[in-house]
Amino acid sequence: MRVVLVSANFRPHVGGIERFVEILAGGLATRGHEVDVICCRYAGAQLEEELDGFSVHRIPSTYVLDRRVNVPFPVPEPARMFRLLRRRIARADVVHVQDAIYATSLPALALARRQGVASVLTQHVAFVPQRSRTLDSVQFVAHATLGRGARLATIVATLNPAVAEWVRRRWGIRDPRVLPVGIPAVRARTDHVGLRRSFGLPTDRFIALFVGRDVPKKGLAFFLDASDPAYELVAVTDRPGPAAQATILPFMEPELVQELLDCVDAFVLPSEGEGFPISLQEALAKGLPVLTTWQEGYEHYLERDDVLVVQRDAAAIREALLRLVHDELLREELGARSRAAAERNFGVDRFVTAYEDAYNEARALRQTSSR
Repeated sequence: MRVVLVSANFRPHVGGIERFVEILAGGLATRGHEVDVICCRYAGAQLEEELDGFSVHRIPSTYVLDRRVNVPFPVPEPARMFRLLRRRIARADVVHVQDAIYATSLPALALARRQGVASVLTQHVAFVPQRSRTLDSVQFVAHATLGRGARLATIVATLNPAVAEWVRRRWGIRDPRVLPVGIPAVRARTDHVGLRRSFGLPTDRFIALFVGRDVPKKGLAFFLDASDPAYELVAVTDRPGPAAQATILPFMEPELVQELLDCVDAFVLPSEGEGFPISLQEALAKGLPVLTTWQEGYEHYLERDDVLVVQRDAAAIREALLRLVHDELLREELGARSRAAAERNFGVDRFVTAYEDAYNEARALRQTSSR
């Protein structure tokens, strides 16, 4: 099958959608599919690149919104974008678009419809509060206009039932699917002392880790304000360091994040407006005790007792971390529940198979509708 994955952002840009696409593209390529990723060019990356059996095609773009207001919404060069999309979609069996309101999404879905090519849209999140009236208003308008392009997709998929219900209400999508998420299994490393030294971290302290962009929905400020002498806070983020109350590490390759997860004691993500983040999946798979906010739709993957549920509040995070520091049995119980939740839900084979099935169904539906 010839699959075109359209994602406004992709590596070297860092984020959950980027990692989702990379894992899916690699999994599809491993199964013998011909995969093209079309994305915006970030930080001078190569316009054409081969990665893990699939091809990456980047559109010259500006990231001015990312730089000025920390909104990862690239603006691609229109003529180059349309030429690239038209050429690649014309030879595709299915087009898979990530999130409806990016500048690459509506053109890809419209071209697929015009050329009679099946399409799948994965809507990763619903409305995401930005803590800015202006940005919230812009997002509302984008959902009300660009977002309606979701109706052009043959099949709309989501990451959890809450996002599926939002898609149904917001855009009138009759049958949004909830498809699995997944991450590759990575062998855990046990040389914790050596790993900590490689990151410049203390070897004899309880360490709590945050991974995410410095945007309001991720809750980095709540994490940093939860500092306490009883433990060390470490944040992998795009906020310029240093911070008085924590160690700030820049975004890094996924392989390094895996090593960091291997040598910390807990994972904290006080976020909102999520589908089901890759970083949370990875922390659970590593068997880390997890502190996170409980969001509508998480019950699709977790039981409440699988994690320590916290409010988006520094005092609540501090209290939960202190419980973990002083209760070894609680740490062991939560670690076991994390591993069990990951084994139930996050297998990459199940993830890739679900999208293969969606692609085949979309192709059958498109063929039926064209008769």
